[in-house]
Amino acid sequence: MSSHSAFDVKIDNRDGTFTMLGSQTVHVYDVTHSTALSDLTSDADGHVASGTLAVAVGTVIRFSVSRADGVCGYAETTTT
Repeated sequence: MSSHSAFDVKIDNRDGTFTMLGSQTVHVYDVTHSTALSDLTSDADGHVASGTLAVAVGTVIRFSVSRADGVCGYAETTTT
């Protein structure tokens, strides 16, 4: 087991502000081993709490969001 940090799911409005995306499905992908993991969901305020994943410490993980309106993005991190 290893851990990932908390993060927010949000859209950059390109005017210095952000829109938080609540209740979004966040896909989790183990980049190191080319394996899809269980999805997470942002809370009503667009926050995803820190947590644990069933992967070894040092695994590169990609969190991604893709919405029906074409908004998409991802971030990668190394688990601790």
